[in-house]
Amino acid sequence: MSRRVPEFAVLTGVVLGVSVLVTGAVLGWGLYATAVVGAAVSYPFVAFGILRDDDPAATLPPRWLLAAGAVVAAAGGLGVFVGDPTPGGLLSAALVALVLGAPAAAYATRFDAGLNPVTPRTTVVVGAAAGLLLLVAGLAIDRIPVGVAAGGGTGLAAALYGGERGVDVDARTERLVVATGGVVGLGIVGVGVVRGGPLGEWLLAGIAVAVVPSLYAALTRGRSRRVRRSQ
Repeated sequence: MSRRVPEFAVLTGVVLGVSVLVTGAVLGWGLYATAVVGAAVSYPFVAFGILRDDDPAATLPPRWLLAAGAVVAAAGGLGVFVGDPTPGGLLSAALVALVLGAPAAAYATRFDAGLNPVTPRTTVVVGAAAGLLLLVAGLAIDRIPVGVAAGGGTGLAAALYGGERGVDVDARTERLVVATGGVVGLGIVGVGVVRGGPLGEWLLAGIAVAVVPSLYAALTRGRSRRVRRSQ
């Protein structure tokens, strides 16, 4: 009986997610509300099943879950943008899509869905550039908290993906990245000081830029050391 618990949890999550989809269609919910509620009720059950299963990839194929997560993320992001078709709405849509799609992407990365057409190192570079672009967009349109969350999350996710897929950074480069993050963070705070007005959001952006590289280094340091020892 205990062997079937993980499969039952996954099935429960899927049934609940489909039920929310049908309910949203019948009651006329927007895409955003349907996607968020569906994820909120189904993701915990799916996560429980994955954590309790000895071979989760056999129970829930990574490609299937990644496809489902992509649909949920796209629906949530599109729903936000339809409700607010402005640059600020587009930035918020990117953040919502990131939050909704991240769990499925993390699972697919962990169990090697094999759908990424570019190399892990290229993914890290592109992700870091996209994160910086989202942050700058938030600064430019006065949506700084949203830009910080979307940019920081995108950059960190790309870096962690690279670490999971074997992109190893030596200690010197790691220190350089951390130092660069600190300098750029101070620069952002300096821009806020020069512009005048409330400084709180500019401080938030500067701290985020400084902290994200350090957070990446802290999360991957143990793994990098293990990889070096094994070589």
